[in-house]
Amino acid sequence: MLHAGEDVKAAIRKLQIQSELWTIRYFVDTSKIFRFLQSLPNLQIFEFAQEGQIIKLKQLPLLIDSLRHAPISELLLNTGDYSEVDGPPPEGLSSLKKLSITWSVGDAEDVPGSSIDHLIRLIRPSLNTLIQLKIENLPRETSADLDLFSLRDAGNTLRVFAYTMRNHDEGVLDVIPEIFPHLRKLALTWSIERWVKDYSLPWKDAYLHSLSNNTNVEDLQLSFDFEEEARDRVSNDEDYAWYIRCYRRRLTATTKVSEAMPKVRNCAWLQLHTARNYSSSMLHPFVIEKRAHASEGGEPIGVVRGFKQQWMGSFKYFWVTGAMVDCRLESLPGTIIGENEPEAY
Repeated sequence: MLHAGEDVKAAIRKLQIQSELWTIRYFVDTSKIFRFLQSLPNLQIFEFAQEGQIIKLKQLPLLIDSLRHAPISELLLNTGDYSEVDGPPPEGLSSLKKLSITWSVGDAEDVPGSSIDHLIRLIRPSLNTLIQLKIENLPRETSADLDLFSLRDAGNTLRVFAYTMRNHDEGVLDVIPEIFPHLRKLALTWSIERWVKDYSLPWKDAYLHSLSNNTNVEDLQLSFDFEEEARDRVSNDEDYAWYIRCYRRRLTATTKVSEAMPKVRNCAWLQLHTARNYSSSMLHPFVIEKRAHASEGGEPIGVVRGFKQQWMGSFKYFWVTGAMVDCRLESLPGTIIGENEPEAY
């Protein structure tokens, strides 16, 4: 592509570069990547995702600089395998509308806070124009996260905010509605590695008060842990009765969310550690339908309906107990959108 015609390069509006783990066995001349990017005058959307590290952290300023000439409005950046801060901090692009950063970076050994400083510098130049911002801050160890108040200049424009943090900072629930009052979509993930498994922040009904301050949010996704307080951890990957209990807890919580946040129409719960595989997760999505209140002049009532998940729709055999677990939709809690699996004959 480096030798493509100028008319071809001028026609490119969106570019995705994705490297798989196997590519790290081979030498990659990153200077060719930078030169090619510099030759694209009309590039608007650039997505760079890597497993391993084709482009090292110290080369990140070169990658960003190779895009400055183009009218980039959307940028997706994944730093790849964990590394520590190396080299000068990169200055991000300005005038972005959408920015997604997966940041697997730790502090330089002798410079505490350097990882967060580098991350903020990538985001800051576009704070006044961002409509959508996704940050996955995933250092190897549990650490203090970035100060969200450093992002408050995005408050007038930001409508979508997704944030993954490697700690259990519940304070973000109060900060977000203060600095981002116009959000329509909010996704929060707390992910702490403990005993080689990821766990999230345990749910408390008290969090509903903080969530209710997001007065414009219509689409909500949260990763709260409901199983710790219930002392109901997974014991087997095929314990379908456990799946049902997990689903019931989130159905109840969604009903409470519908009362605290009247504008929410979609509510999903990301459940971490749903099997013996440490990286396992499961999404419980719900829709909240607003129906007129029975009494004249009353507020509309939110009716919660779940969406069918992979484990739903038929009888399931649990080999540990030798029992069949009824996971047909009509037998599960609430009302579920979807159809049962065809019966096997």
